[in-house]
Amino acid sequence: MLIGYQQGTGIGCADSTFWNDLVLCEKAGFDVIEIRFDSLERFLVGHSINEVKRFFANSHIRPHCMGGIFIQPDFFAGEDNESKKRDTDTMTRFIAMCHIAEQIGDRYFLIVNHLLQVSGPSGIMLDVLDQDYPYPRDQVTEFSARVLKRFCTVAAEYGVSISWEPVCGRGSSVKTIEHAMEIINESGCDNIGLCLDSFNQYINGKNNDFSIYRDLAADKIITVHINNCDDEPLGILSPQHRRFADSGAIDLDNCMKNLKAIGYQGPISVEVLRPEYYAWPIENVINEAYRTTSELVNRWR
Repeated sequence: MLIGYQQGTGIGCADSTFWNDLVLCEKAGFDVIEIRFDSLERFLVGHSINEVKRFFANSHIRPHCMGGIFIQPDFFAGEDNESKKRDTDTMTRFIAMCHIAEQIGDRYFLIVNHLLQVSGPSGIMLDVLDQDYPYPRDQVTEFSARVLKRFCTVAAEYGVSISWEPVCGRGSSVKTIEHAMEIINESGCDNIGLCLDSFNQYINGKNNDFSIYRDLAADKIITVHINNCDDEPLGILSPQHRRFADSGAIDLDNCMKNLKAIGYQGPISVEVLRPEYYAWPIENVINEAYRTTSELVNRWR
């Protein structure tokens, strides 16, 4: 298994930049970094993509699973001018991301299912976990498969595959791994797999049983996001309660045991969206992220 860093973990730190994160993750010992495209965009305002290519050409760390896009039910289906402009802007940006991914050797791009969301502190989008998702399952399957097929078709032109992340909370369109796989099958695309996330599994009824992973083929898992969380009641528990992998309410050894049982050898990437950590220097966040994640992964290698 590879030890990865999802850049959202420290994205709110005052001294987090695309380049700082790259350098510090390499120094800490991470095998892969999952790039936030908004961070890379800001870097490219004053720099060249060739600088990024040279960094990875001379580094042991590899880019993996750039992201991301949250889908909307009416993507590529709206007839009004506002919807058409949104779709044009979304696809233009997606094509740019795929082109950059191709250039730097990143073969995967993250897409997340539709969620009820609100804008939280500092503009960070927060999942709504105390309201029921309004659309029925069959409708979710239809629009998700249709939208994913469109993204997969474009991504394939750049040698990129889609990493499909189901967020399983109450306000989420996709609540189970089974439904996520049903949508993948319905899309009919080959260049798509799953992004699993320990918190996303746990948030569905405080579920600490990760045996569902044993029903998956290891080669259909593109990445696994690892995190623990505070022991808060459902309805209060949110992504901001995530924490590093060394302690919390989630049985991460059960998660890792089931991944090992199917022979998964891909990235285990820490993804924590905790405001408390954003007050730290980014070097401290990255070093602690590596220490806690590597201790967990090394127990199950």
